[in-house]
Amino acid sequence: MPVKNFRITLLIILSIFLFITYTVFLFLSPKKQFDLPVLGQVFDFHLYDEEGKPFSLSELQGDIWIANFFFTTCADICPVMSRNMAALHRSFDLVDDVTQVSITVNPEFDSSGVLMKYAEKFKANTSKWHFLTGTRAQITELAVKSFKLGSIEEPVFHSPKFALVDRKGWIRGYYDGVQSGEVSQLFSDIASLLKEK
Repeated sequence: MPVKNFRITLLIILSIFLFITYTVFLFLSPKKQFDLPVLGQVFDFHLYDEEGKPFSLSELQGDIWIANFFFTTCADICPVMSRNMAALHRSFDLVDDVTQVSITVNPEFDSSGVLMKYAEKFKANTSKWHFLTGTRAQITELAVKSFKLGSIEEPVFHSPKFALVDRKGWIRGYYDGVQSGEVSQLFSDIASLLKEK
């Protein structure tokens, strides 16, 4: 056999061997679990829900929850964000320990009554999807100091991000609430957190 043909045959055999070795390793090796990072902590807050009842961090104790900042008269990104929150809400409505929280950045207009109408518009089960208001100072402090979203100077120009928070109040991810791919990733990451003890 000529040297050139021998080398080609050897390369083919070596390639097949490497492919089989990689495939066996891939399927027989234990699957590695990739934990979500810890990106910050949500500090206690005191706001009011869509029924005008006091609402604090303790209401979410033991739950996995998704938070976003919005305002009801926003005609830009908020409708898309709220539709995506509604889609998540429908997906997890029957899961006891997954909750959602939408916090207005325009509390001067978004009273509890206004938030209740907004919740009804999106067919929200308000025992699982809470709409919160409070003073501008309280909301700004929560958005900027806990979630690191928005700006103290211009809080009404809020972030499109959804924040994923675990059962202990740790922020485990940020997702663009208007991008369907990132919302799908959020869905998957919620499922991962549900498996955590």
